[in-house]
Amino acid sequence: MQDLEKSVFAHLAYPYFVLRQLFDLHGPQWLVTEHDGQLGGYLLTALSCDGTAWLLGLAVAEDCRGLGYGRTLLETTLEHCRAEGADEVRVTVRSGNLAAQHLYKKVGFIWTKHETKYLGPNEPRDILVCRL
Repeated sequence: MQDLEKSVFAHLAYPYFVLRQLFDLHGPQWLVTEHDGQLGGYLLTALSCDGTAWLLGLAVAEDCRGLGYGRTLLETTLEHCRAEGADEVRVTVRSGNLAAQHLYKKVGFIWTKHETKYLGPNEPRDILVCRL
């Protein structure tokens, strides 16, 4: 998972120890998919007790993009969050990541706001929400 994380998120990739701790806290809410026996993608989700879930990371391997893996991961996660009693799911996305923006909107996310320093200086993000 760490290699895919680095290939998709580069300098913003979660370090291994963070992935490990997130798994310890939220592991049952994470999904992975395989392609030809290899990791094809994953979606990291954190579901809180207040009815809000956050998508912490969605990554699809380059050779698996455009094959429906991302959409399947998202739709399955939304169903899981709904079954667990979540009212809404939130995600942050780079404004220029049009493929991600389009995918999220296709499954029901709507843009709610833009924060200029969400991940620090020069790291703005749009916040999208899917109400369940």
